[in-house]
Amino acid sequence: MNALALLAALTTLAASEPTAPPAPVGSFLIAPKVGFFKTTTPLSGDLYLAAEVGYVTPLLERRLAVVLEVNYHRPKLSGTLTDPQLGGFGAPLEGDYTVALREVAFQLSAVYRFERALGTLTPYVGGGPGLYLHRATSDMFGTLASESDGGFGLQALAGIELPLGQGGAFLEAHYHFVPVDLVITGDVNAGGFLASLGYRLRL
Repeated sequence: MNALALLAALTTLAASEPTAPPAPVGSFLIAPKVGFFKTTTPLSGDLYLAAEVGYVTPLLERRLAVVLEVNYHRPKLSGTLTDPQLGGFGAPLEGDYTVALREVAFQLSAVYRFERALGTLTPYVGGGPGLYLHRATSDMFGTLASESDGGFGLQALAGIELPLGQGGAFLEAHYHFVPVDLVITGDVNAGGFLASLGYRLRL
């Protein structure tokens, strides 16, 4: 009788324990993102806006996703220049300057999702190529100049997702390698480091 009572008590306890919500089973991913991007150049950090669409493939037990992201940011640098050769009567010429680099990128990533590897949390890692379109502008001593260019780069990412509703809230970090060679910027890596957050809907 005691054994039966103990078994009944354990069954009741197990039934009363909270269970994690089931993982969303949809194959399509949609996510807006907002974050902060800092290039490897002296340009300032800037607001980063992005949107992604993805597909969870049947490969690797539905843990591999293919994701396309479109993003935008526009870091800049401002200050004062002094040119002694352009001044008059021995006085150097001083003037404010601004250099800005607008970037629109299309990035294709393979992302491996460790579904519920940390309790309810899903870590993920990924990376892939990207097409990066740039427009550099400068305003120096009242002279405006601009250049445009495009090229390919690479990016790697890591993130963690918390289930919420029909998807999950996430935090994400990126590194981008984006070679740029313009007259205004010189030969530099316009990529850098990114931290972002968002909500990923799974349909």
